[in-house]
Amino acid sequence: MPPKTRKLLLFGLVSLVVMLIPAFGLYIPYRAAYNFLHPLRATLTRSPADVGIAHYEDAQFTTSDGLTLKGWYIPPRNGAVVIFIHGQAADRAELLDEAGFITARGYGALLFDQRGCGQSQGNVVTLGYKERLDIREAVAFVRSRAGADAPLALFGHSMGAGTALMAAAEIPEIRAVIAESAFTTLEDNVNDSMGILIGLPPFPFAPLVIFFGQQQTGLDIRAVRPLDEIGHISPRAVLLIHGAKDSVVLVKNSYALYAAAKEPKQLYILPEAGHGGFLQAEPHDYPAAILRFLADYLK
Repeated sequence: MPPKTRKLLLFGLVSLVVMLIPAFGLYIPYRAAYNFLHPLRATLTRSPADVGIAHYEDAQFTTSDGLTLKGWYIPPRNGAVVIFIHGQAADRAELLDEAGFITARGYGALLFDQRGCGQSQGNVVTLGYKERLDIREAVAFVRSRAGADAPLALFGHSMGAGTALMAAAEIPEIRAVIAESAFTTLEDNVNDSMGILIGLPPFPFAPLVIFFGQQQTGLDIRAVRPLDEIGHISPRAVLLIHGAKDSVVLVKNSYALYAAAKEPKQLYILPEAGHGGFLQAEPHDYPAAILRFLADYLK
């Protein structure tokens, strides 16, 4: 190959690489935002019968923007009902084990697929922005079945925990909240997750993920801030639960939320647990703490 031709080829390759680097640098945060907002739908592989719940029924209700959300409803024997809110990229079965030991004590339950998840309608997950509004319709459904005076609690995990905290601050009918692996603000946790989940530095990638997320949803997802809302739940009770080894939503989130919450509030840290698996980590203390909390505040 003549030297001149070799130099031209090398120049062309270098130019191509220079052009591809910024394009690739934009694609990664775009794809990260897309995956957060469009998780693969989980396929239901379990039912309430798998955790010993014999009496349950299929349920559905409609959101304020016309989506049909589907789930399971277990009627209460003691008059009180717990509404379960699963995390991102999950479905209603995520908290079935918790529903099992809670309903065994006479509480009712509603477990449902959030918008864009499981068997519910919707093409995008908004990470709590619209989901917190859907809790109003879940409350209305439960009250239509259990009665207008039925004591209600929310039980959320991860994204569902943030949703529960924001919803409870706006819905006075909610008497108590259990929030597992909750996050303080969506913006802060996008920053944290860059290195943990994607292996990229927070700057400049986290702002790009947020930008692309807002473009895909048309919403200001930076407004998803349970930290700003948790103080408005009082005088109703909050129980924050977190695994000390959580690498998805760091345990510092629950410490910050606990500091921002007002009484009555409780914080339960499981030293050997990660982002879930609490019942396996502490099979006795974990359900005991939850049942004690419900007995105290969901009367």
